[in-house]
Amino acid sequence: MDTLLQDLRYGLRGLWNAPGFAVIAVLTLAIGLGTNTAIFSVMDKVLLAPLPFGEPETLVTLHNRWKGFDRTWINPFEVRSYEERCPSIARAAYWQVGFRNLTGDSEAVRVGAGFVSASTFEVLGVRPALGRTFTSAEDVANGPKLVLLSHALWQGRYAGDPSVIGRKVAIDAEPHEVIGVMQPDFVLPTDLGEDAADPTQIWLPRAPDPEELTADNGGHSDNAAVRLRPGATLAQLNGELAGASAALRQNYPDYYKEMGFSTFALQIDDDVVGPYRQAVGLVSGAVVLLLLISCANVANLLLVRAEGRQRELAVRLAIGAPRRRVARQLLTEGLILAAISAALGALLAHVALRALLGTIHIPRVAAAAIDTRALGFAAALSVTTTLIFALAPALHALRPQLSESLKEGGTRAIGSASSRRWRDVLVVAETAFAVVLAVGAGLMARTLANLGRIDLGLEPKGVFTARVSLPATSYEKPESVAAFYDGLLREVRALPGVSHAGLLRSLPLGQTIGDWGLAIEGQEAMGHGPAGDWQVATGGAAEALGERLLEGRPLSDADVADAPLVAVINSAMARRFWPDLDPIGRRFRQGSPERPWITVVGVVGDVRHNGLTGVVKPKFYRPAAQFHLSSGNPTRNMNLVVKTTAADPLALAAPVRGILTRLDPGVPLANPRTMADVVAASKSTPRFAGHLLGLFATLALALAAVGVYGVLSYAVSERTPEIGVRMALGARPGVVQRLVVAEGAARVGMGVAIGGLLAFGLARLMASLLYGVPARDPGTFAAVASLLAMVGLLATWLPARRAARVDPMAALRHE
Repeated sequence: MDTLLQDLRYGLRGLWNAPGFAVIAVLTLAIGLGTNTAIFSVMDKVLLAPLPFGEPETLVTLHNRWKGFDRTWINPFEVRSYEERCPSIARAAYWQVGFRNLTGDSEAVRVGAGFVSASTFEVLGVRPALGRTFTSAEDVANGPKLVLLSHALWQGRYAGDPSVIGRKVAIDAEPHEVIGVMQPDFVLPTDLGEDAADPTQIWLPRAPDPEELTADNGGHSDNAAVRLRPGATLAQLNGELAGASAALRQNYPDYYKEMGFSTFALQIDDDVVGPYRQAVGLVSGAVVLLLLISCANVANLLLVRAEGRQRELAVRLAIGAPRRRVARQLLTEGLILAAISAALGALLAHVALRALLGTIHIPRVAAAAIDTRALGFAAALSVTTTLIFALAPALHALRPQLSESLKEGGTRAIGSASSRRWRDVLVVAETAFAVVLAVGAGLMARTLANLGRIDLGLEPKGVFTARVSLPATSYEKPESVAAFYDGLLREVRALPGVSHAGLLRSLPLGQTIGDWGLAIEGQEAMGHGPAGDWQVATGGAAEALGERLLEGRPLSDADVADAPLVAVINSAMARRFWPDLDPIGRRFRQGSPERPWITVVGVVGDVRHNGLTGVVKPKFYRPAAQFHLSSGNPTRNMNLVVKTTAADPLALAAPVRGILTRLDPGVPLANPRTMADVVAASKSTPRFAGHLLGLFATLALALAAVGVYGVLSYAVSERTPEIGVRMALGARPGVVQRLVVAEGAARVGMGVAIGGLLAFGLARLMASLLYGVPARDPGTFAAVASLLAMVGLLATWLPARRAARVDPMAALRHE
């Protein structure tokens, strides 16, 4: 212990006497350690932390696929059929998600609601914190009105009062008995995916209608999960599902066969975090490269420092210091550097993580924090990096040339060939790593640029949006729904700065839209073949979003229930069903023959709805006041969209909330946001990877430039006598300058070549994150090589310029 304390004191004194070296080394390492710690905290919560379900290794989710949909919803009939037909399934569950208004007790709020089968909690392997869950006898049509509360809602709205069990709460103006409170970490699997921004906070019985349990019900709006039996595998279940799907296609050909229907299962981990695993993994690999660049830089600094200390180390060895003690001393200095850097890096990680969390939208990322696990990771990383950057200098110190270092006049050590090789290897390595990062950043930058050039079919700038939901108990009839929304739009349009306002069922890029089976007048019946995405809207919605009218007219306030039934369609629907005809005046029907014909009155441009890069499918827009005549029910859950000239569209939230309070205090305004934020969120995964790779590449370029500059500067200092002799014998300054530049260019060129080969091999790993650019894009590789070459030449120019100004007399007199 005394020896260790002595080494620590000596190391601290040495760093204190070399403040420039210490500051540069600490900052360089802190950047590498801080970024790694911040990204580890993200990876830990997103990828490494176990999902909040019991025995997740035996929990899988079920999904359907059919024409035009590679992955979509399921229904109760299918789930129950598979539970009976598939021996691998021990228990099955299904649920829907939506929103409900919670009133009474306090201000009305709109909360995420899960409508779950009684088996859901058992299948997910969770228990309530208080009370109980639903029973099968309660999960029936017209069953009792029951509700489970989330732990956060219980704590926030009901102050954690245990007596809430058995109390009646108003949900959509209907009293529901609270029977339980779930654990703090409970979520539905869908709360961790696309619905992560609006997780469910209450859970009610799914209670399917009897017709939903028949094969021809036509609806698909449920999610499903199953628990595997002991010994069963995912591959076995998928084989059984293939057979069960085939049986449905054979038994119900008019429905399932026409759809090209099948069902498949996914492991819960792959379902929830699979879409984000590659982006997080890519960024994690990038920060490791950045850390290696930092380590290479500090190792070079330590090698240079060790060269300068050769006489000191030789003296210590000559008077009897064991070589192991000298090496341990150098490792201790490295450990001191790593410890200080880790402390500063933890602070940088905290700042970086706070900035990061405001820009990315991936499941569970909100829970990321610089906690004990992250700090433990930082501590382990600092020890590892010490071995990486300090081991080579320590080993080099074990082999000093005593006679050379101690000879008379040896005031300055001349670097050995082995140390120069080490420094050259480190410069080449950090340049190569910088090339890999820069190529990744370049590919993602081009992807983001290509995404920015996608024609969305709308103009998000200056658009305010929020959700409004009417309870069926208070607004039972279509006329009352239409009257409320008419009054809301009338008052919103009268607000200062509002140019257009409307309502629509599904918000583009913010909510998933589904399709509806259609019958096209004059075309042969095709079973469930013809289908179109269905949108319900009011007049003013298309204008507020900036959708382009191509033919005919848009929906208007005059499209009321007793007016002719009309629809506006998108270009994709016009091309699909009337490719060589004018679609204006053509008619189609939603589903069954008893439903009325609908006349097309307008065509709008294609709008990106379910994703920026997905295929735009046929879509039709029905007036909200008429929709119940084709579906049987009015649409009560709508999105308000308002075009405003206000600098901040969110300034409309307060006046719109005031209008709703005047119209009905039980109807809250939910999730106010700008359309620009909705579009930005749809790019969150590529933006997450692209922006961070860009930042890391910039840091890597800076560190690589510093490394090249530092090595060449030391080389010039080391070779001052040689340069003096050359110039005394007649070498011109330009020749000396070119000599130094050539040496630096050789190191940088080798690093660029090696890095290019590494990037070429690794680029395919990020192919699925790219859009509009190949993973091995020649232009990007050429641009990165040119950029690194320019950075390298700039880093070599200053030392070369200094070498050209060496005074031969001063250099030789010094010797």
